Amino acid sequence: MSNLQKDGSKQRVELYKITPFDIVLVIFILLLATGIILRAKLGLNWQSAEVTKASVYHNGKLNRRLDLSKDQEIVLLDGKMLVEIKGKKIRVKKSECPRQVCVNIGWIQHTGENIICVPFKTLIEIKSGVAPVVDAVVY
Repeated sequence: MSNLQKDGSKQRVELYKITPFDIVLVIFILLLATGIILRAKLGLNWQSAEVTKASVYHNGKLNRRLDLSKDQEIVLLDGKMLVEIKGKKIRVKKSECPRQVCVNIGWIQHTGENIICVPFKTLIEIKSGVAPVVDAVVY
């Protein structure tokens, strides 16, 4: 038989009724999603320990350690590369390598981040004595 009642009007069929538990569950999911987004946007998922050192490797060997706590410019590889440290961040400001990939990487500041210059076989890496909270980030 159809959804018609004896008086000819259609009967409304309720498939699901919202309960207070459903409302609490939806609010909890929204708050959790908002917290995750804010944590990612504010950078709270990175290591909280103070990072103050960067290591420069050339041909797989440690060339020098750089102090990130003072702003400075450092010349590497007999003038082929200029590294800038500012605000506890580091970048390759100038390089004589052909594609400028190391320059285009920009600033790095978190433990585990690095800048690699393949033509000059150089690696600049930020290290900390404490293991990072985030092991890897994929976009």
